[in-house]
Amino acid sequence: MSHVYVLTNQHQQFLSKSGEWTDGREPNKLFRSEHKDVAINQMFEANTRNVSLRIELLLCELSIKGHPQIPEEALAPVSSDVSQGDPEITPSTPEELPEQANPEIEPQPAPEVAPEEAPEVAPEPAPAETPAQPDENKSESAA
Repeated sequence: MSHVYVLTNQHQQFLSKSGEWTDGREPNKLFRSEHKDVAINQMFEANTRNVSLRIELLLCELSIKGHPQIPEEALAPVSSDVSQGDPEITPSTPEELPEQANPEIEPQPAPEVAPEEAPEVAPEPAPAETPAQPDENKSESAA
């Protein structure tokens, strides 16, 4: 085994064996696989936990100790600001979404509308005719 695959994201962070994203400066703690299909499976698992990440496979040569040798251009620049924190977690809302009340979360009561009065309808008068009775003479002559 002369090379391994490691996983990196768009923030130039590397996936560790524990599933966390690190700066990659400690190669003995990084996830690595000599098999590309295993690394791809791990890439999909990591991406299902956070779909906003853009994860790539990086092919690295192994050092004498068996640790991946991460190229300098793949590592994030060293920052002297310790309070930078994780670039994936931002406490503010995205700029493209203006802050506004969500009508689904805070529903507004429906305005009260007075019911309309039903129009008065006069009842129809009963028919003046009585139902026709069969003619008794006709029924007797038929018999």
